[in-house]
Amino acid sequence: MAHIAFIYTARSTGYLIGSLAGGVIFDALTRKQIILTVFNFCSALTMLGIPWSRSIAVLTVLMTGNGISLGVLDTGGNVCCLNLWGKDSGPFYQALHFTFGLGGLIAPLIAAPFLGDYESETPEVDFNNNSTTFPNSNIHNSSQNFPNSSLETILEGFETTSEIPRVTYAFTIIGGFALFVTALFLIVCIIAPIDNQGQTTDETQIRKRKLSFILLIVFLNIVLVFVETGTEVGYAQMLATYVVKGPLKLTSTIGSYMTSVFWGAFSVSRFASVFIAIKFSSLQMIIFDIIISLIGALILLFFGASEVWAVWLATVLLGVGIASFFPAAVGWAERYITVTNKIASSFAIGAAFGEMVIPYIISRYIDTVPRVILYVVATSCVLSTVVVFILWLILRKKQDKYLNDEGTTNVAFDANVKA
Repeated sequence: MAHIAFIYTARSTGYLIGSLAGGVIFDALTRKQIILTVFNFCSALTMLGIPWSRSIAVLTVLMTGNGISLGVLDTGGNVCCLNLWGKDSGPFYQALHFTFGLGGLIAPLIAAPFLGDYESETPEVDFNNNSTTFPNSNIHNSSQNFPNSSLETILEGFETTSEIPRVTYAFTIIGGFALFVTALFLIVCIIAPIDNQGQTTDETQIRKRKLSFILLIVFLNIVLVFVETGTEVGYAQMLATYVVKGPLKLTSTIGSYMTSVFWGAFSVSRFASVFIAIKFSSLQMIIFDIIISLIGALILLFFGASEVWAVWLATVLLGVGIASFFPAAVGWAERYITVTNKIASSFAIGAAFGEMVIPYIISRYIDTVPRVILYVVATSCVLSTVVVFILWLILRKKQDKYLNDEGTTNVAFDANVKA
């Protein structure tokens, strides 16, 4: 349906606007919890209103509003998590991103039973890049995902009948859950308010950094999240296309299974990262991610065009290696600089652009040069390795931003030196 691409573009634009606005809003206003509550309420209202849209214009406005709300929540939620737990935020930040992924898995399961009335009868499967996802942010990984078939059901339902489409119930369930979360936010605002900076009382003193140092670290981390999240989305979206149209000539069913295996490995790894982050530093997790991703990329590059087992193995390794990279990279940066709302919004925007640019590059050439996905994945993993090495060279002699109490060690400094 021609309108679907336009609607998703509007929502993606709304997300980018929300990410930018979130950095400004959370820095300008003092009641961070109230802001989270208000925008979560807005996301719930837009979700509830979407299935009642009687025109493309109204649906586009609601989708844009939903994107804006999620962009603001993404920026503010990430920073609030880092501020609340400070130098101990590693496991909590990994848990936050795991719940994004959990929501992304649950939402399609909620929607699936309500899509049967309007499913297309066309036998062919289109594996082209037909959806916009934001895997390291609310817009992809929250419970508020929008499968293309859901929007098609809404539009076709009002075009062909005056009855309420069944998919309305799916949106109502998810919107109702969002209202429940809003109520929880409101309760927390009342019983456990936090200070104007969005953090609980903490006597830890922060080391001041030069602006040039902060800008350099932020820029390199933007490059990292751009490459890693773009590779994640590009590989997941175009894997099935490659195995069907590429030299392996597999069936579309196997292609869909491979994609499911990727997201399964991704989700399991993210869950495990919550507990791994308790024991290991962000830098150690990044090194592990880089090694696993590089091994997967090299297997894919050298054997992915001739051996089916290589694609299966590489898919699992890439899912495991990429899963915890984004929160680990942000957590590593947070040890040395204060991740403000504006900085968090720049990370979210960098990730969003990566998720648009890299999948587009792959989809642009995959019909004529199917192996482009192998080259892009390998190049991305090598580039990530180079950027991480540059960051390590910059930070290895730096102490973290937290001024130590007498007799305690500097964990980040020790981790860099030992690495």
